[in-house]
Amino acid sequence: MKIEKITAAITTAAGKVFKMKTSQKIAIGAAAAVAAAATGVVIAKNIQAKKQERSVQSLVLEEAARALPAAVNNEKSYEEYLQKSAEPFVLPQAVRKRIGMTELDGFEDTFVIEPKEKTSDIVIFYIHGTNYWFNPSRYHYAFMRRLSNNLGMQMIVPIYPKAPSHTAVEMQQMVIDRYLYLVNEKGIPSEKIAFVGDAAGGGMALAILQKLRYLALPMPKQAFLISPWLDVTNSNPKMEDIQPNDTILNIEKLAFKGQKYAGELELTHPMVSPIYGDLAGLPKITVFVGTREIFCADVEKLEEIALEKDLDIEVYVYKNQMHFFVGLPIPEAEDAMNIIASELYGAEDSDELFEVEEDIPEVAEVIVVEDAENTEEEAPEVTEESFEEIPPDEDLPF
Repeated sequence: MKIEKITAAITTAAGKVFKMKTSQKIAIGAAAAVAAAATGVVIAKNIQAKKQERSVQSLVLEEAARALPAAVNNEKSYEEYLQKSAEPFVLPQAVRKRIGMTELDGFEDTFVIEPKEKTSDIVIFYIHGTNYWFNPSRYHYAFMRRLSNNLGMQMIVPIYPKAPSHTAVEMQQMVIDRYLYLVNEKGIPSEKIAFVGDAAGGGMALAILQKLRYLALPMPKQAFLISPWLDVTNSNPKMEDIQPNDTILNIEKLAFKGQKYAGELELTHPMVSPIYGDLAGLPKITVFVGTREIFCADVEKLEEIALEKDLDIEVYVYKNQMHFFVGLPIPEAEDAMNIIASELYGAEDSDELFEVEEDIPEVAEVIVVEDAENTEEEAPEVTEESFEEIPPDEDLPF
């Protein structure tokens, strides 16, 4: 079968689901792409994948991601986002049942995920992404479940308050409070806690590490940053070169969200854009990023800083991988997550803890890229033009 016909078949398969509700659209579109990669329907894509030095699965999933966002676009007004972000978080029942999340000691905004088989006393403290504006998608929840199960570690997930109703100071204080609760109230040694943050959560994790050091508070064992957002100004000129290849992120839209996240703090304040801070004296940090995501520009800048200042930061740049590829059912993600496992267990990554085939049904069922909380709402798309100006956020203490 010719590559053109295969591409057309993928597009047609994804297109057939657009009349369904959003959760079904994205799930079935992803399922079709994953199934195609898994069953060999797109064998001819091997040629293209080999040229790009990537897996067929990652290539097909990126094509599915490129096709889907425009079809599920539904802009909301600033007031709608403001109202939504002011509401208290409620864990969707479907997520509670499927993922097995339970409240941590009565906290309604912090949850525990227990692995199927606990093999380590290390606790994963997971700080989720979605650009500081949205709660985790069902895709994020599924990834958390797989990560906990495959590592054999308990996971704690704080669902911090969101912008534009809340700002960096409030969000980070909540996350720090929950972390210190584990250390001071639950008696978990800080050296037994590992931070994992994706996208905005990766940026927040790096900011919080700097604040913990500044306040002389207990540091976690180490941190893993997955596709981290390190600079909300999005001013790195290399981003413009990457933008045409990024199917998920947009420089201008994210920059606006970053402004509201910052509140009264400067956009280059280390608590907002942690790459501008003092990164010395932090625990080991391991970073994963793909070359087809705009965040790669600042991750490469972070690597340069680490080399120049001899910091304990190790960066893994995966060629031709999209944003948050570590959460996808692809070989590159398996490789990255085995690195996490080997570092946490202090052993060579000889055991393949993450099986791509196992993950396909679960991810296909729950994959969502943008904000989705088990509702039938369309996935939101934010543009600067869709917002009206509002007064600055309240002045908050550092």
